Amino acid sequence: MSVLMQGPPDGHVRVVSAEAAAPLWTGERGSEARLVLTTAGPAPVEVWRWRLEPDEEYPGHPHQSGVVETVSVVSGRMILVVDGTEHVLEAGQTATFDGDAPHAYRGSGTGTCSLIMTAHLPPGRASAT
Repeated sequence: MSVLMQGPPDGHVRVVSAEAAAPLWTGERGSEARLVLTTAGPAPVEVWRWRLEPDEEYPGHPHQSGVVETVSVVSGRMILVVDGTEHVLEAGQTATFDGDAPHAYRGSGTGTCSLIMTAHLPPGRASAT
Protein backbone atom coordinates (compact mmCIF):
# COMPACT_ATOMS: atom_id res chain seq x y z
CA MET A 1 0.00 0.00 0.00
CA SER A 2 2.85 2.38 0.81
CA VAL A 3 4.24 2.40 -2.72
CA LEU A 4 0.81 3.09 -4.18
CA MET A 5 0.18 6.01 -1.79
CA GLN A 6 3.57 7.72 -2.14
CA GLY A 7 5.02 7.00 -5.54
CA PRO A 8 8.76 6.84 -6.21
CA PRO A 9 11.20 8.89 -4.09
CA ASP A 10 13.04 11.87 -5.63
CA GLY A 11 16.79 11.51 -5.10
CA HIS A 12 18.38 10.66 -1.77
CA VAL A 13 16.24 12.90 0.44
CA ARG A 14 12.47 12.69 0.65
CA VAL A 15 10.50 15.37 2.50
CA VAL A 16 6.83 14.67 3.12
CA SER A 17 4.25 16.99 4.66
CA ALA A 18 1.68 15.25 6.84
CA GLU A 19 -1.05 17.19 5.05
CA ALA A 20 0.09 15.75 1.70
CA ALA A 21 -0.75 12.23 2.94
CA ALA A 22 -4.46 11.44 2.82
CA PRO A 23 -5.99 10.13 6.05
CA LEU A 24 -6.34 6.35 5.93
CA TRP A 25 -8.56 6.33 9.02
CA THR A 26 -10.86 9.01 10.40
CA GLY A 27 -12.96 8.85 13.54
CA GLU A 28 -16.37 10.34 14.17
CA ARG A 29 -14.91 12.97 16.55
CA GLY A 30 -12.13 14.16 14.22
CA SER A 31 -9.36 11.67 14.96
CA GLU A 32 -7.25 10.54 12.01
CA ALA A 33 -4.25 8.47 10.96
CA ARG A 34 -2.01 9.29 8.00
CA LEU A 35 0.67 7.02 6.54
CA VAL A 36 3.34 9.64 5.88
CA LEU A 37 6.04 7.44 4.37
CA THR A 38 7.62 4.00 4.27
CA THR A 39 11.37 3.59 4.24
CA ALA A 40 12.98 1.42 1.59
CA GLY A 41 15.31 -1.47 2.26
CA PRO A 42 15.20 -5.05 3.43
CA ALA A 43 13.28 -4.19 6.66
CA PRO A 44 10.95 -1.25 5.86
CA VAL A 45 9.52 1.12 8.47
CA GLU A 46 6.13 2.82 8.09
CA VAL A 47 5.86 6.29 9.64
CA TRP A 48 2.36 7.38 10.65
CA ARG A 49 1.03 10.66 12.11
CA TRP A 50 -2.01 10.27 14.35
CA ARG A 51 -4.45 12.67 15.96
CA LEU A 52 -6.71 11.20 18.65
CA GLU A 53 -9.59 13.09 20.19
CA PRO A 54 -10.57 12.37 23.81
CA ASP A 55 -12.32 8.99 24.26
CA GLU A 56 -12.10 8.14 20.55
CA GLU A 57 -10.53 4.76 19.88
CA TYR A 58 -8.91 3.05 16.92
CA PRO A 59 -9.19 -0.73 17.32
CA GLY A 60 -6.00 -2.01 15.70
CA HIS A 61 -5.90 -5.47 14.23
CA PRO A 62 -3.02 -7.84 14.99
CA HIS A 63 -0.36 -7.74 12.27
CA GLN A 64 1.71 -10.61 10.95
CA SER A 65 4.41 -12.00 13.23
CA GLY A 66 7.56 -9.87 13.32
CA VAL A 67 5.91 -6.43 13.10
CA VAL A 68 6.97 -4.13 15.95
CA GLU A 69 5.09 -0.88 16.59
CA THR A 70 6.46 2.18 18.37
CA VAL A 71 4.21 4.98 19.62
CA SER A 72 5.66 8.41 20.57
CA VAL A 73 3.26 10.94 22.07
CA VAL A 74 4.10 14.47 20.91
CA SER A 75 1.30 16.27 22.75
CA GLY A 76 -1.69 15.31 24.85
CA ARG A 77 -2.41 11.94 26.38
CA MET A 78 -3.47 8.55 25.09
CA ILE A 79 -4.18 5.05 26.28
CA LEU A 80 -2.41 2.25 24.46
CA VAL A 81 -4.19 -1.08 24.90
CA VAL A 82 -2.08 -4.15 24.15
CA ASP A 83 -3.51 -7.63 24.65
CA GLY A 84 -6.19 -6.21 26.96
CA THR A 85 -3.83 -4.21 29.21
CA GLU A 86 -4.08 -0.40 29.26
CA HIS A 87 -0.95 1.78 29.28
CA VAL A 88 -1.30 5.55 29.77
CA LEU A 89 1.14 7.54 27.63
CA GLU A 90 1.76 11.25 28.19
CA ALA A 91 3.51 13.80 25.95
CA GLY A 92 7.19 12.92 25.69
CA GLN A 93 6.70 9.20 26.33
CA THR A 94 7.34 6.37 23.86
CA ALA A 95 6.19 2.76 23.98
CA THR A 96 6.96 -0.23 21.79
CA PHE A 97 5.18 -3.57 21.44
CA ASP A 98 4.85 -6.61 19.21
CA GLY A 99 2.23 -5.76 16.59
CA ASP A 100 0.88 -9.30 16.36
CA ALA A 101 -0.95 -8.76 19.69
CA PRO A 102 -4.45 -7.26 19.69
CA HIS A 103 -4.05 -3.52 20.28
CA ALA A 104 -5.91 -0.20 20.26
CA TYR A 105 -5.15 3.51 20.49
CA ARG A 106 -7.50 5.72 22.54
CA GLY A 107 -7.44 9.47 23.10
CA SER A 108 -7.45 10.43 26.77
CA GLY A 109 -7.59 13.58 28.85
CA THR A 110 -9.28 16.80 27.80
CA GLY A 111 -7.43 17.71 24.60
CA THR A 112 -6.24 16.29 21.32
CA CYS A 113 -3.39 13.76 21.41
CA SER A 114 -0.80 13.95 18.61
CA LEU A 115 1.53 11.02 18.12
CA ILE A 116 3.96 9.42 15.72
CA MET A 117 3.59 5.69 15.20
CA THR A 118 6.15 3.55 13.42
CA ALA A 119 5.58 0.01 12.23
CA HIS A 120 8.85 -1.88 11.81
CA LEU A 121 8.20 -4.56 9.22
CA PRO A 122 10.00 -7.88 8.97
CA PRO A 123 12.37 -8.26 6.00
CA GLY A 124 10.52 -8.76 2.72
CA ARG A 125 7.20 -7.24 3.87
CA ALA A 126 5.70 -4.25 2.09
CA SER A 127 3.01 -3.17 4.57
CA ALA A 128 1.79 -3.80 8.09
CA THR A 129 -1.80 -3.03 7.13
